[in-house]
Amino acid sequence: MKPVVNRLSEEYRGRVDFLAVDVTLQDSKPLMDKYRYVGRPQFVVVAWDGTVIASRNGIQSYERLKADIEAALAKP
Repeated sequence: MKPVVNRLSEEYRGRVDFLAVDVTLQDSKPLMDKYRYVGRPQFVVVAWDGTVIASRNGIQSYERLKADIEAALAKP
């Protein structure tokens, strides 16, 4: 998944913040609870106002994640 995430990160540089969370750290628990973490990998796309646009588990395609990001950017 790293190549897909890196590609998206480059493509949306300056427009989208990407955050990787180390689920083995206790400090990550509040985020895991907030976004209902269920397993790795998990991708959560959140709009500027905090609305969760998509939460997906497992391997995802570049196209699927890009569509989720585009949906978040399109949210008024």
